Amino acid sequence: MVLAFICFSQVNAQGGKLLALKDRGVIVHSYVKGSYIDFELSNHSWITGYLDLVQTDSVRINQFALQKITTVYGTWGEDTIKLGQLTISVNEIAAFAHEKGHYTSVFSNGGFLKVAGPLYAGLNITNSLINKDPVFGSRNLPQIAGGVVAWLLGKWQANTNPNYRPIGKRYSVEII
Repeated sequence: MVLAFICFSQVNAQGGKLLALKDRGVIVHSYVKGSYIDFELSNHSWITGYLDLVQTDSVRINQFALQKITTVYGTWGEDTIKLGQLTISVNEIAAFAHEKGHYTSVFSNGGFLKVAGPLYAGLNITNSLINKDPVFGSRNLPQIAGGVVAWLLGKWQANTNPNYRPIGKRYSVEII
């Protein structure tokens, strides 16, 4: 009896298929049935829900949305709206959101340079006007240009470190 049970039973370690998010070939996050998932489709719409089914080339999501509401006491709250099931191809996934609690620094996302650059250039322009110096004089022009360059570096840094994981050169999606 025990031998028959062992021979005819099937044991799955993961309980089904696995949707894997890889960073340069290394799995950084995996999703199985029942996992919370938040991603962007190729049409730039964000989908939030729980993974219901992982097939060989597609996934089915039980979608929901959180919306702000006013309670009877006049305070703000959130209400959950169930949007139903959505089956999509894995090729339609364009990006994954970072997990809750992911820390993004103003130094790594370019926010500091995008604020500090214009403030530095504006300070130099203001000081030139107060001191009645030429605003675009040979002494002040490199300092204003430094503020503009700092702002441009902040924009570049924001583009290279987005607050999500875009599928492409670095990140990939695979069903295992």
